[in-house]
Amino acid sequence: MKKLLDLVDVSILQEIQNKFADATSVAVLICDDTGVPITEASNFTSFCRYVRSSPEGFRRCMLSDENVGRMAAQRQRPVLHRCHSGLVDFAAPIVLRGRYMGAILCGQVLMTETELNTISDMRMDKDQLDLNTEELGMHYNQLLFKKKSEIEAIAELLFVTANHIVKICDAYLTKKELSRKSDKLVKELQRRTQLERDLKETELKFLQSQINPHFLFNTLNTISRIAYMEQAEQTQEVTYLLAKILRYSLKNTEQYVPFQEEIEHVRNYLLIQQTRYRHKIDFQLEVDKSLLTMQVPIFTIQPIIENSIVHGFEPSGEPIHISLHAYQTDNKVIIEILDDGIGIGDQTRSLPSEKQRQTTGIGLANVDKRLKHGFGMQWGIADIRKREHGGTKVNIELPLSMLRFVEI
Repeated sequence: MKKLLDLVDVSILQEIQNKFADATSVAVLICDDTGVPITEASNFTSFCRYVRSSPEGFRRCMLSDENVGRMAAQRQRPVLHRCHSGLVDFAAPIVLRGRYMGAILCGQVLMTETELNTISDMRMDKDQLDLNTEELGMHYNQLLFKKKSEIEAIAELLFVTANHIVKICDAYLTKKELSRKSDKLVKELQRRTQLERDLKETELKFLQSQINPHFLFNTLNTISRIAYMEQAEQTQEVTYLLAKILRYSLKNTEQYVPFQEEIEHVRNYLLIQQTRYRHKIDFQLEVDKSLLTMQVPIFTIQPIIENSIVHGFEPSGEPIHISLHAYQTDNKVIIEILDDGIGIGDQTRSLPSEKQRQTTGIGLANVDKRLKHGFGMQWGIADIRKREHGGTKVNIELPLSMLRFVEI
């Protein structure tokens, strides 16, 4: 927690102190938790000013102020004591949310010996102060006598004043806490708004680029029948795969699907690419069977596989091996996509932009944003880097506790 001066303006403390001094005619000073004065002293006696003019006297005064302040904090109420010079001082603690922040110190008065017997004593030898004894005595004779009942009444009023300062500090802290929470809420709303905007833009781009689905599928069915009649089996197969990919792509980008469906979509996409580039694209799949039914956002894997084709294979045309691994570890699910293609330029880099060329119109950054939206900011694409012997590695991490599993 901050210091007292960080929570309330010194001018406010000074005003409170001055008014208290005017009302009670006693010396008043507000100090921090170490006994160091925060305000300018009000109604300070000439005796105490003279004592504090000595380095040793000032040190003793600081120690005395700190001790009486902490005594008051421990007892949670005003405390009376005799300072190192024998004067009666009293203090009310300023305790904020259980922490001692400082104290309001009053006093510099005298009492009768009979009443003094009930008050703790911190007197020390005045001869060590290196002060003129005659002048010290002159200042001492100017000190006021007060009855114990008067001092106790002033001490209670002092406690009320200290609690008023606590309320000012607490109001400041509450305001700051609300401001921090408000800022956090605004940032979260901005993040969600941006994510929704990105998803809508992606959907709009897709809608703008697609022709009437019924016409498109009817045309593909016609091509497939013609290919069958002409015994063009490969043409028929590619047309069939393309129709399946398009149907999958028409689903809502906010939809969750079983991991098995996402893998099937990846297979269909790769079968078409393998038809285009004969014997140049190899795919290996190693997935924990228990993960096939977990629900993941649609287009979680395919854009990453496509990234391997577009950026790892197509620029060179050299054969590429792509592997997909999915397994559980440490209460999370790891999905790992590896390729031995060209690889990225640096050892590590940030996520590619959605604007990079991909057939789904969904880039890796979009995949990461949707995963973070669904599972939290610490999840999503955890790593994307160049492999030691060439190629690229992309790791996705998902929280096992937040995943839903369905029967297929």
